[in-house]
Amino acid sequence: MLARLDCWRRALGTGLCIAIYAGLSLIASFTLLPLLQLWPGSAAQRQHRVRRVVSGSFRMLLAFVAGLGVGRVEVQGREWLEHAEGKLLIATHPMYLDMVALLALLPQADCVVKGAMLRNPMYRRFVAAAGYISNADPARLAEECVQALQHGRTLVMFPEGTRTEPGQDWHFRRGAAQVAVRSGCQILPVLIYCDPPALFKSKPWHQAPHRSWRLLVKFYPPQALDALGVQPGLPHAVAARRLNRNLENFFKQQLAAHEQPDRRTAAAHHHLARS
Repeated sequence: MLARLDCWRRALGTGLCIAIYAGLSLIASFTLLPLLQLWPGSAAQRQHRVRRVVSGSFRMLLAFVAGLGVGRVEVQGREWLEHAEGKLLIATHPMYLDMVALLALLPQADCVVKGAMLRNPMYRRFVAAAGYISNADPARLAEECVQALQHGRTLVMFPEGTRTEPGQDWHFRRGAAQVAVRSGCQILPVLIYCDPPALFKSKPWHQAPHRSWRLLVKFYPPQALDALGVQPGLPHAVAARRLNRNLENFFKQQLAAHEQPDRRTAAAHHHLARS
């Protein structure tokens, strides 16, 4: 009975976090956001201000989630954040708060958002003002991502495209690999893992897991494309397929090593590529 009550408490806490954040976002979009945009400065400076506010709000949301005992975020490899500039950050995508956690850590990062976010009345004004990249137009998406990296910005992408269900194998789409090949940038891999699974795609938010969740965000050293099996001179399509396969295999190895910590493996430190 106590376990069931605790589960209901965390479900209520989850709903409270969602409702409060959505409500405050809507209010701020008509109050705080206009002030940020009217404050003197260039368009780039206004965008940076908005992104700092978005990142700060995400940090507060995660602190609220932790304070209510719903879940917490644990970061490993934080030292690699200092090397994120100009790199493509490729991350796994198990739960709803993955992007929240990453943007809380990387305030000025670019990210790809669903086109539906630009129609969401709660968030659309902040999404547009922050200049995040929409996937509504696939023809423009890749070009905008490449341009962001060529201008030295950090770009966050989830190659799965959507949240992967617990227990299912990862299947990476080639969009992120194609962006990496076209831009020639280094890749910063990030394993995101939630235990127990929570806020995943097929489960309603009010069905809380049996205990509070822990979201692991683990950064690995940046990797150049040639270390990922992409030799110079390869046709783009071939290079993207090879890179996509190597990244998928790498993350599967890291997840297996994480789930079996007593198993001897050097996977966390080896180069990703095997052609």
